[in-house]
Amino acid sequence: MGAISGLRELERYAVGRGEALDIHSVHLCLQLGQSLEEALMQFNFRNSALRQRFDGVKYAVKKLESLEYEINLARQRALADERQLPEDQLEAPSGDAPSLDVAAMAVRKLDYDAFDERREQVMKQSRDVVKAAKNAIYALQRDDWKRADSQIQLCADKANEIYADFASTSPTLRLGFFSGALEEMAEALAYRAFRRDKKLLSATEMQAISSLKFDLLLAEYLGGVMDLTGEVGRFAIRSASQGRSGKEAIKSCLACVEVVYDGVSILPHVPSSLSKKIGPLKSTMSKIEQVLYELALLSGGLKASWDDPPPDSNAE
Repeated sequence: MGAISGLRELERYAVGRGEALDIHSVHLCLQLGQSLEEALMQFNFRNSALRQRFDGVKYAVKKLESLEYEINLARQRALADERQLPEDQLEAPSGDAPSLDVAAMAVRKLDYDAFDERREQVMKQSRDVVKAAKNAIYALQRDDWKRADSQIQLCADKANEIYADFASTSPTLRLGFFSGALEEMAEALAYRAFRRDKKLLSATEMQAISSLKFDLLLAEYLGGVMDLTGEVGRFAIRSASQGRSGKEAIKSCLACVEVVYDGVSILPHVPSSLSKKIGPLKSTMSKIEQVLYELALLSGGLKASWDDPPPDSNAE
């Protein structure tokens, strides 16, 4: 990432040297850009942030090529007009002196290939955590507590393996796909506590019952409880089918969603990965409020109808 950013700075430097018709400096920048592009083409960046940055390398090289061509034209016109060029600019650059430590880049490629293999393993094994978490939530929806507990324990066991084998030695592997899998596990833990104890787990409580041998990040906890509101909303809808007997359960659902929404709303900063969840969270809260409203109307022998026009106050 630093090398690619450095090339963009060299592009700016070359433009400045081009103003002085310094063909030697521009040629050296072009050599470095071409060497770097050739070396980076050997890497497999997949769909990472590095892939997006690498796409800018070819544009930098193209810009440098255009600069060298335009400066050469300017030099030729100056010589044709018999204008005096600086002494160090009389000769055109020749030869291709090495401008990039290819051996060092080869070592970096081996390091990156090893990292990429570990990353693939983390992604592959994290899918097992996600699958077990979703199975636990599905079991809780059917009140299958035994299966839910076994799936949550499977989440913890697999997450501990991934952390010990890969993520503990690499901050980059700790984030990304593995962190998303831990959000799913946090959601399953929070939903289990809500269904069993009618409570919202704090981060400390969730950590204590998770069986994880490492700490959940605050963003993972927040992501899990924000996703929890979707499951709570679905439970509220199912409870509405019980009529008035399900009213207390629906109120509990609304209280849970409101607490999460209020808590997130007062945070001074919400990461972009979590801010996109605020809209669905608020929508879930509105739906539960609407369910309670319609249940009150039905209990009174009325039914909400948004399509009927308001009554005419002048009608007899």
